[in-house]
Amino acid sequence: MNRRAFLKSNAAAVALPFANSPGAAADPMPRQLLFGADYYPDQTDERLWAQDAQMMSDFGLTNVRVAEFAWALMEPEEGRFVFDWLRRAVSLLHSHNIAVILGTPSAAPPPWLTQKYPEVFEVNDKGMKLSPEGRRFTCPTNKTYRRLALSIATAMAQTFADTPGVIGWQIDNELTLGSSPRCYCKYCRAGFQDWLRERYATLHALNKIWGTAFWSQGYTDFSQIPVPLPSGAPPNPGMALDYDRYQSYANVSFLEEQLVMLRKTCPNHFITTNNVALADTIDLRRLFAKLDFASGDNYPGYIMAHMAVAGRSPTPEQIAPITSMSHDFMRSVKQGKPFFIMEEQTGKAGQPTFCPQPEKGHLRLWSYQTVAHGAMGINYFRWDTATFGAEEYWHGLLNHDRSKSPGYDEIRQTIRELKALGHDALNAPYSAEAALCFDYSSDWAFAIQPGQPKLKRYSSEIMAWYGSLWGGQTAIDIVDATLDLSRYKVLFAPVMYVVSKKQADNMRNFVQNGGTLVAGYRLGVKTSSSQIVKMPLPGLLRDVMGVTVEDYVPMYWQKQGVKFSQALSGPDAECEVWFDVLKPSGAEVLATYTTGAHAGKPAITSNSFGKGKAIYIGAKLNQAGISRVLRHFASAAGLRAEIEAPQGVEVAARGTGQGRWIFLLNHLPKPQTVKLLHSYKDAITGKPATGAIDLEAFGVRVLRS
Repeated sequence: MNRRAFLKSNAAAVALPFANSPGAAADPMPRQLLFGADYYPDQTDERLWAQDAQMMSDFGLTNVRVAEFAWALMEPEEGRFVFDWLRRAVSLLHSHNIAVILGTPSAAPPPWLTQKYPEVFEVNDKGMKLSPEGRRFTCPTNKTYRRLALSIATAMAQTFADTPGVIGWQIDNELTLGSSPRCYCKYCRAGFQDWLRERYATLHALNKIWGTAFWSQGYTDFSQIPVPLPSGAPPNPGMALDYDRYQSYANVSFLEEQLVMLRKTCPNHFITTNNVALADTIDLRRLFAKLDFASGDNYPGYIMAHMAVAGRSPTPEQIAPITSMSHDFMRSVKQGKPFFIMEEQTGKAGQPTFCPQPEKGHLRLWSYQTVAHGAMGINYFRWDTATFGAEEYWHGLLNHDRSKSPGYDEIRQTIRELKALGHDALNAPYSAEAALCFDYSSDWAFAIQPGQPKLKRYSSEIMAWYGSLWGGQTAIDIVDATLDLSRYKVLFAPVMYVVSKKQADNMRNFVQNGGTLVAGYRLGVKTSSSQIVKMPLPGLLRDVMGVTVEDYVPMYWQKQGVKFSQALSGPDAECEVWFDVLKPSGAEVLATYTTGAHAGKPAITSNSFGKGKAIYIGAKLNQAGISRVLRHFASAAGLRAEIEAPQGVEVAARGTGQGRWIFLLNHLPKPQTVKLLHSYKDAITGKPATGAIDLEAFGVRVLRS
């Protein structure tokens, strides 16, 4: 999906897996500080380049990203490569001590290519072939497109492998973030069939796992298997889930073809790609697995604008947990490794419409928020504002007339401050004692069969739980439940609809060894193949949770409330859209339903299992209810905030022991006071910080412990 659709909703055969796909380079992290901008010499009069380079140097930029949308200039006809202009740009930037990250341009092919090879076009989920003119309209499976994309990337790599000033690569740009995030063309169908042969080996196994006896879907040849385009009824859920997996694989393997070449040709350069965290049409953990570090794009104001289009009017404080979670996800995709912001908002942003004008302090606040959650550098999008093309409304550091933007001085100050924090702060670890499980199989299966029309998105429930815990009371990693969980005190697992045996075993061991598992409704409903489990719910985790789901209720006209026991004392909560009715088999009842045939029956339970506890929240509670309940369980698990901050002030920390940087971020448009129980030093000014400290509207303070 494109940025607009993604934010509004939230807020030729394929190659087989590479046998020789390289992992990350031995020492891939940049040694220099990276505070740069996204720059487009291909869109700028060459007579202005020298002025730009001097201004960037005076501004304090260390690097730029270039050329990710310049394919037509670099290869004006097939096989004829023209890099003279790019060499001049790189040389000029290097002479001003500005390093260059090169982008491979496969997100937007030139017109000669699509005219000569019309088979490369993507087909959307309605069966319609996309048209050229925009970007992200090509098939990730098509052999012709892969060959041509690899060819231009190879020519770039061979040309610039030893060029002074070039330090790294961005492969492609925002994979799957187009108007059609998945392709359904004949090449993807053939690629899907090959992928299924590799995955299942035999048709007997596939037919059994998908349950093709239903509606006479039994396949006798792999070539019969379709893609999930519109038909007379919904598709087989197992086939649809596997197709989502295949499309993620196809995009990742498309990237990895370029990665293999870049590792060989440019061994001294780092390699990354960029994407929007929680872009759930591609498995970001697999996307970034073999890259040197993850890179995210951060546009808080853009989120505000498109939530408003969707009928909501969010405040800056309400946007803050969404951006925090995005950063936590980017940090977590590579198990806590510092990440990079490849595109950071610099002003009003937009395509057909503008997002809100950032208030004074916003740009500094958003930059510090990325660093507080684990970023090691930031590129601001963009240097100068385009006067032509689809992103004329996307304001950069320079206005359309090349005057300084309203945020110019604020960002320059921010870069100066962040540089002063130094390498140690920007690469310090982020330590979390709580984890939130984000599971792509649950996400995709839930979208295929949500169970109730208002349960539209798995990520919405993930965000509701994260937002309940947000603000500094709980530092959170976003995790894959198959990985090591032993360092966490508590694991939150909302709507874990699909639970594999590996996940169940790992979560069971986590609780047995003293961890607290807090799970939400619809737990363990499906197998990894999207079949309903043939056992009482919550399926593979029934022994851990100590309950059986007696019934489940999709709500339409009904009303339902939840009354809490003394252990969770507080006002009754409302239940929305869905509730599971629980029958304990050893678990303690912490809340019951208040209305109708299920009045008095368990809604929330807690089960002692081994050395730990497993809590089942069977009701989809309203936001006030789920916030209070989750904060209670976080506190009961032993999570403590070092600084108790007022509402609207986010607290985040990097580093360990005494060598820690504590970030105080005020997301409200009014001053706030934070009381300190210990003595600190202001990391920016070097002055002591004790007693109470003031934060201006949208203000930031960084303390050293």
